[in-house]
Amino acid sequence: SHLFCSPPNSLEHFQKYSTELLDQPELSSSTSPILATIDMPLTKIITFLTAVADFVFCGLLSNGFITAAIISEWAKSRSLAACEQLLLSLGISNIFSTILLIMYLFISETKNGVTKTLMFQLYKGFTIHFTFIRYWLTAWLCVFYCIKILNSTHPFFLWWKMRISRLVLRLIAGSCVISFVASFFIALHIPKQFQSNETAIITNITQEENMGELWKGSRNFFFVIGSSCPLIIVFLCSVVVVVSLCRHICQMTSKGSNFMDLQTEAHVKAARTVLFLLALYISFYVTHTLNLVLNLQKDQISFQVCFIVMLMYSPVQAAILVLSNPKLKQTVSRMLARTIS
Repeated sequence: SHLFCSPPNSLEHFQKYSTELLDQPELSSSTSPILATIDMPLTKIITFLTAVADFVFCGLLSNGFITAAIISEWAKSRSLAACEQLLLSLGISNIFSTILLIMYLFISETKNGVTKTLMFQLYKGFTIHFTFIRYWLTAWLCVFYCIKILNSTHPFFLWWKMRISRLVLRLIAGSCVISFVASFFIALHIPKQFQSNETAIITNITQEENMGELWKGSRNFFFVIGSSCPLIIVFLCSVVVVVSLCRHICQMTSKGSNFMDLQTEAHVKAARTVLFLLALYISFYVTHTLNLVLNLQKDQISFQVCFIVMLMYSPVQAAILVLSNPKLKQTVSRMLARTIS
């Protein structure tokens, strides 16, 4: 750690720095972090890896089911409804996000001047890309539920209600483009490998450290701001749906109606779905932001808790989507009936 405390100012200091750098063991860059960085009792390691395996399996299985069911329906009807387009996009993004997240356990990290290769830049770019896509697709799904269930004569809501089905595909495409630009921008600015010649090391090491710290702060700010916008959308949709539900129930009560009509039932389902998505979004948002801002290490309990919470996102969201969609729910019921029989 003393290598980067102060820049080398003499040939003797540089030679000492070069010797220590070259003498570092290969273990830090080639050994799996699961074995090299987790320093804890064996029972805790087994518990952690078992939980990871369970959530990865459930995430891939549940989102794979959603993707396969919607693609099968697409092949039969030759068309997809707006809601199914969002569900299909969420299923695919959750599958890729789960795979990329589990890959993080097998990526080695070196300390004191991390060497970022092209492969690591590509990995970070794809991870950021799918993270942002998940944020925005969740937000657009909540907007879709809110617009479809809300009864309002306001021109803004009427405009959205008439065009939401046609706008969904554009919103998905726009989310992909924005996520790609953001991920490209962040991956492009990942600090590159230090040059190996002595002049570059002597003159640029301090500048590299300063730029690294500056970029770390701007990267964290960019992540927080970028992920907060969809969170605000989901929160506003939740408030609007719940307020609309309460108003509708008050109107039904004032009319003396004691039964739940179709509109009230639809309100309740939409409110429940949006609130569940909001709670899930907040849990993922908080853990992802903490992991990013605090730069948690893999051998820390806090990292493992955050990692498990982030892995839970895919299977839990898939369960919410299946239970909120009649077609998917009916398909699951048929599969369970065939399995039991």
